[in-house]
Amino acid sequence: MRADTERVPIVAANSTGLVRPHVPGCVAPSGRIPGSTFAVGRYRLLSCCGAVPSAEFWRGLDLVTGREVGLTLFTGDGVRGDAGAQVDTDEVFARTVWMCGIRASAVPRIVDMVDAESAGAVVTEWVPSCSLSEVVEGRLSAVDAAAAVRPLAHAVCRAHEVDGVLALDDPDRLRVSMEGHVFLAFPGPLPDADRSCDVRGLGVALATLATGDRSGAGAAALHARAPSPVAEIIHRTVGGGADVSAEWVAHLLDEVAAAPAW
Repeated sequence: MRADTERVPIVAANSTGLVRPHVPGCVAPSGRIPGSTFAVGRYRLLSCCGAVPSAEFWRGLDLVTGREVGLTLFTGDGVRGDAGAQVDTDEVFARTVWMCGIRASAVPRIVDMVDAESAGAVVTEWVPSCSLSEVVEGRLSAVDAAAAVRPLAHAVCRAHEVDGVLALDDPDRLRVSMEGHVFLAFPGPLPDADRSCDVRGLGVALATLATGDRSGAGAAALHARAPSPVAEIIHRTVGGGADVSAEWVAHLLDEVAAAPAW
């Protein structure tokens, strides 16, 4: 286990190491605890990485292969608990299956989709990484934040081109790889996820890394210091994202990459 002050080898655009602060483990709304198993003992839950009203995000262990996995757990048909309303797991799986063919760093490989009695789950390969909240203390520059989010923005564009969504509905779904790229660690679109949800998710990720504030409130101060495409993206997307597209976000991030003096 890393000490609170150990540096995590995240490599951003300027190769700056980020200090990993102590972040308490997430308490699962469902009451699931680390060490318990899921899917008839196939997967062991190791640590809860976050939650939304109808889903939880876990780092887990495949007890058959011995490999770590990411688990997006959903309340299943007929199952309703404190975590939120029941979810039609068949619909979630139908909206997820197209991702199985994706080969992109921003979306890890999906290895299983499980419909168990207690919940459904989308299972992915685990990528060594940190949460957005863990790297926020090491505050990236606007340029480095743009470089970190850019691969995810292009993955969202590809999803929208085939009428799919990645469902970036909460920052807890996202993590930052050791290479410094933001990726969708916990896929599985809920029924209400749409394109605007993805666009807003890109803005929230950018705001969190560039300003330390996922609400986007820091964008005004960022823009005042140095007007830039990054501040413009945050301003236009975090409020909802309905009036801009993922292609627009990706285009501006490409501009930042081409002219890092911003």
